[in-house]
Amino acid sequence: MDAKRGSQTPAPKLASMGAMEWLDADGSGGYASGTLSGVPSRRFHGLLLVARYPPHERIMLVNHLTEVLELPSREQVLSDGTSGDTSGWGYCVSFVTWPIPTWVYDIDGVVIERSIARPRGTSLVIVRWRLLSSPDPLRLRLRPMVSGRKDHDVQTAAAAIDSTFRTSASGVSWQPYESFPRVHAHCLASYRHQPEWRHGVEYALDRERGEPCREDWWSPGELTLTLEPGGTRTFALSTDAELTSDGETVIAAEEERRRGTRHASSGVPIFDSLRAAAASYKVDLGDSAVSLAGFPWFDVWTRDTFTSFGGLYLATGDFVGARKVLETFSRRVQDGMLPANLPDAHTKPRWNSADAPLWFILSVGRYLRYTGDVSALDDFAMTAVRAIVDGYSTGAPPNIRVTEDGLVYASAPDQALTWMDADYKGHLITPRRGKPVEIQALWVRALAVAQALATRTGDGALAARWEARRAKAIESFRARFWNESAGYLFDVVDGPDGDDATLRPNQVFAIGLDDDLLPRDQALAVLSVIDQRLRTPVGLRTLPTDDPRYQGRYSGERSKRDPAYHQGTVWPFLLGPFISAWVRLHGRTAQARRDALGFLTVLEARIDGEGCLGHLSEIFDGDPPHTPRGCPAQAWSAGELLGSLADHIIHSPPPS
Repeated sequence: MDAKRGSQTPAPKLASMGAMEWLDADGSGGYASGTLSGVPSRRFHGLLLVARYPPHERIMLVNHLTEVLELPSREQVLSDGTSGDTSGWGYCVSFVTWPIPTWVYDIDGVVIERSIARPRGTSLVIVRWRLLSSPDPLRLRLRPMVSGRKDHDVQTAAAAIDSTFRTSASGVSWQPYESFPRVHAHCLASYRHQPEWRHGVEYALDRERGEPCREDWWSPGELTLTLEPGGTRTFALSTDAELTSDGETVIAAEEERRRGTRHASSGVPIFDSLRAAAASYKVDLGDSAVSLAGFPWFDVWTRDTFTSFGGLYLATGDFVGARKVLETFSRRVQDGMLPANLPDAHTKPRWNSADAPLWFILSVGRYLRYTGDVSALDDFAMTAVRAIVDGYSTGAPPNIRVTEDGLVYASAPDQALTWMDADYKGHLITPRRGKPVEIQALWVRALAVAQALATRTGDGALAARWEARRAKAIESFRARFWNESAGYLFDVVDGPDGDDATLRPNQVFAIGLDDDLLPRDQALAVLSVIDQRLRTPVGLRTLPTDDPRYQGRYSGERSKRDPAYHQGTVWPFLLGPFISAWVRLHGRTAQARRDALGFLTVLEARIDGEGCLGHLSEIFDGDPPHTPRGCPAQAWSAGELLGSLADHIIHSPPPS
């Protein structure tokens, strides 16, 4: 049975799942993650990673927890992580990710359940064991692997490490490096201080990617606790010296909180699965809110935030969070632009995203459509929308301007301004200078949203001006982008070398965002070409297989990966606008919705059966079997699909 939705999974199926990953996020930028077997395959795998400046600058504080169960006749390692001892995994009879990651082991009749959780809004990880079946009490020995490093780095054995410890009423603590927080272990257990290094831990996926892949782990000592038959014990690790409640109370409350957020079934399993994953990416900072682009290594990116906004926030009914996100970014508009990333005191903004401000406007429109919260227009949204539209129209943003034909020109000598922004050592793989097709689709749709918002605020003159700009842009788009000889749209027009007729999936936005941008016959032709030449069971390829530049595998070191990133690699988030276009162009009928759902059959199975369980990866190989690659848990892979499903499949008819 399914390992995702909380049912028992037979050991034979689990045996092949040991390399798959799990993730539990704390809602502040931190997380715990690893493989099901406990053998880490990335330097990002760990128990306690926290965001030093939420949600930025993740740091690794605890890599792993070695667990050894003392049975009457022998010892059994449940999770080692360093020596490659996976014998404990062989006894695992079930694993579930919801409401918290939980393993059940059956060791010759001794049944033990182990759960790991990162309670939301804390810098805390709790491990819980339940001895479900045993004739006698058993001892469990624990060795935490404590470190202090940035998440992208690796630790090497150093004589300068501080190996001292402190004890308190609730446990013991360590601070191997002065520049990183002290780690507090909260557990009623005996402690034996015996510092040791474990050298040469190797991360297989990092090695494959040509990234730092060997690390030395440091353990301060060993804790021993006793498990009583039918009883429960917990072990908490935190940067906080004190816990507000005991570990069992905290983890039980977190389980209950998560159960309370579970929605009723929509009748569409992939929607329900992705909706459950959505909370992982959302960060509430009190007076502001953001979303992370992905785990384990992506930070806050504006493009990703608003590409996934409709799914992560609106489709899940999180309207309070949605408003906070819009308000947070509205304060960042400058010269008609939004920064490509959300900076903090330790990072600088990048102004190299021609589409992010337009996605913001579309998100404002969707928010109003879902909530009717007109007060947002007066409070903050309309000012930001007007600044962006006027900025693009007057050419205020550097390297971006609306030309006389009403279309958006975006070109920079040293930067790629669209989502296809791979850059290897200063070489832009897909610069796409000129007038990219999806930028025009976003601009036309943004003008429609802006016009509607101006009308709602009673500014008829402004609405009329924006309506005229939209009409001109549509007229020019139809005249310039249709490639009659090929039967689909140019990818870029008016570039340094003329018009680019490369068949790429970017044109899906021209048919997925707006019904008015193309005549119906041309829109259907575009849909057909994408369906036949770019669509795979897991997303849209970025080039067709017969293009001489096509690269079917995304693997190896960065010099090999970056050139393949947008040159054949499959992106699942593109199925969102494809589904939207399919349903729109086939009359929004029940049959059209059934057909659209059929395109997601393989992805639905993969969410629960590969990669990071419960999540969708950033990309897949262009060639079969379409191995998941890139970031294992990507926000817009989930969010764009959730938004399209909510608008065009779940709702019947969809919201107007």
